Amino acid sequence: MPESSRQPLELSRADLETVVAALGQPRYRGDQILAWLHGRGVLDPADMTDLPRALRETLRGSWSAELDSSVSDVAVSADGTTRIDLALRDAACTQTVLIPEAPDDAEDDDDAPPRALGPKTDDRQPATAPHPPSSPTRLTFTQCLSTQVGCAFGCTFCRSGSTGLVRHLSAGEILAQRHWARRTMAGRGDIARTVVMGVGEPLHNIEALLAALRVLADPRAGGVSPRRITVSTIGLPEGIRRLGEAFEGRIGLAWSLHAADEETRRRLLPAASRRPVAEVVAALRAYPLPPRRRITVECVLVGGINDSPRHARDVVRLLSSLRCKANLIPFNPWGQAPAELRAPPAGAVEAYRETLAAAGISVFVRKPRGADVLAACGQLLGTSDLSPEGRLR
Repeated sequence: MPESSRQPLELSRADLETVVAALGQPRYRGDQILAWLHGRGVLDPADMTDLPRALRETLRGSWSAELDSSVSDVAVSADGTTRIDLALRDAACTQTVLIPEAPDDAEDDDDAPPRALGPKTDDRQPATAPHPPSSPTRLTFTQCLSTQVGCAFGCTFCRSGSTGLVRHLSAGEILAQRHWARRTMAGRGDIARTVVMGVGEPLHNIEALLAALRVLADPRAGGVSPRRITVSTIGLPEGIRRLGEAFEGRIGLAWSLHAADEETRRRLLPAASRRPVAEVVAALRAYPLPPRRRITVECVLVGGINDSPRHARDVVRLLSSLRCKANLIPFNPWGQAPAELRAPPAGAVEAYRETLAAAGISVFVRKPRGADVLAACGQLLGTSDLSPEGRLR
C-alpha cells in the first residue's frame, strides 16, 4: 500500500487521497480518514465506522494504530499552563505545552483592530486554574510545539540548546503532540492557536515542519486557521523563503532577534555569526505577508546584557524597515543556566518597552506562563534519555 512506511498521523489529506485511490476507493474517503485521525483522535481503522469494512481491514493490516510517543509526565502550573513530557520510541524525549488563553489574549491576532500605541503595557493576567469551578465555559489554549530533540544553535538563555541537537522529530512526532494535548485536555477545552516555539529550531527541520503544518492548518483535520499558527526562528533565510512559498505567507512568522548589534547578538546566540542580521532582515522583508499581517520580533531581555536603552534604540533602528510588532520576554531562569544570566529589572523592561512604543512599534511584554513547572519560554528541554524517575530533567 502506498505510504504504508509512514506513520498514519503524518499523512496529509493529499497523501490519504492517494492511498484510498490506489485501493480503488473514492478520494473523499481520505477526508473521512483525516477527520478520524485528527478531528476525533481515532488511530485504529477498525474504529472508523463510516468506512467500508474491507477498507478498514486493509488499512488495519497496513499501518500501526500505535503512536511513536507516549506521555511520561504531565505538570500543571499554578496559572493553568500544562507541560506534557513525551517519551519517544528511541528513548529520546521532548515536550509540548498548553497555555490557557486569557479573555484579552489578542496580541497575535493581526485581524483584530490594532491597539493604540503609547505607554500602556500588556496587562493580561494568566488564567488562575486549569479547571475553573464557577464557569461551564470551555477553555481555549495555545499549544506550543517542539520540532527537535535538543537544538543545534545553543542560544545561551535557552535550556533546549544546552544538550545540543540529538535529532529531528518526524512530522508524525510533531503531530502526535497535538493528539496527546487533546487527550490531556480531556474535553475541557480547545486548541485555538498553535505556536511552533518549543524545543528545537523549526526551520532547521523544514521538511517535517512543512508536512506537519499542512495537517495542522487543514480544517478537515480539525486544524486551526493558518493565521493562528506562528513559527519561530532565529533567522534561517532559506527556511523563511520555503515557509513563505509553501503557505503564501499565511503562516505567522516570529523572529528571535534579542539584540540588533552583532556583538551582543553573538553573545546570546553564538550561531548568529553565520547569519548576519542584515541577511535575515532581507529574508523577512521578502516574506509574502498578507495585508494587515506583521512579523513578530522577539527579544528575550537578560539583565545587564541586552536590556539597556542603547539596545532598545538599536532595535528601533533595525525594525524601521519591517512591518512588525515586538514581544519582550524577560529571561526565565532555569537550573544550570550560565551564571551571568539573570532576569532584567522591571524598570529596565518598561524603559525598553517605552522606547519601542515611542517609535511607533506595537510592543508587548510577555508575562511568564508556567515558570513554576519549567514550561515558560526558554525552559523546555529535549534529551536523549529519560531520568530514572521517567521525567525530563
